[in-house]
Amino acid sequence: MMPIAVDLAALLRQIGAYRIGDRALRAALERVQASLDRGESPSQRDLDAFVREARRYFEALERESRAQIKDLDRRLDDLFQQQYNLQAERGVAHRRLLGAGETLAMLVQVERRER
Repeated sequence: MMPIAVDLAALLRQIGAYRIGDRALRAALERVQASLDRGESPSQRDLDAFVREARRYFEALERESRAQIKDLDRRLDDLFQQQYNLQAERGVAHRRLLGAGETLAMLVQVERRER
């Protein structure tokens, strides 16, 4: 049997921290864990199956996560652009409000002088 470069028990705990619904990975994980629980090394066949299923599962999880992050980043960029545009529009409206207020104040002064 080829020596394992990582602590297999730590790898099993790492994978076990996920809620694994995939039957093939769950079965492979349980076979390897059962061997370790009995104090035995898992068979090469069981270990190969476990690594294959874990790689398949986590490569798909990684792809899905990257795609989700890419989508969320795009949506956040759109949202930030909207926010920037709304802030600019608010600034224009605020300047118009101030200008209108100043103009109205001047009109009031003119009206008072005329009386």
